[in-house]
Amino acid sequence: MSDNVKKIKSMVKMEQDYATSLSTSVEGLSNVVVRELLRGIAHDSQKHAGLYNAILNLMKSEGKALDDQEYDRLKSVIKEHIKVESRMVREVEKLLAIEQDKRIKHIITEIYEDEVRHHALMKRLLEAVIRKEAILEEDVWDMIWRDVPGHGAPPG
Repeated sequence: MSDNVKKIKSMVKMEQDYATSLSTSVEGLSNVVVRELLRGIAHDSQKHAGLYNAILNLMKSEGKALDDQEYDRLKSVIKEHIKVESRMVREVEKLLAIEQDKRIKHIITEIYEDEVRHHALMKRLLEAVIRKEAILEEDVWDMIWRDVPGHGAPPG
């Protein structure tokens, strides 16, 4: 097993352990804002663990192509979610326009940025699904990093 595979496997475990620990730590916390912000971070750690598993899959070249039935189902699901994400972006924009409390505005901004990223990713996934092209590694990287400042490069 290569050093990179070992490192990625350790990152999966680290993210999973951190997510579990953080989730457990905030149970029963009376401050709802702090509790939910920390739960959000724990959820992101679970997501990171899943993405590290996807990296392991790429390293092992175990990617499986979608069949026609999966493409059709995926197209339908993504179209519906694009509508939902679009509606969510509009609603969050309305909230941002009227909110005056800086604390609340900060949380709404975090939500807004997530919604915009999700919407853009869903649209790019739909394009690939409609073309029924194999979603190649380069496509995935482009979908993930296109809208991220620095395009995934480490800051600095």
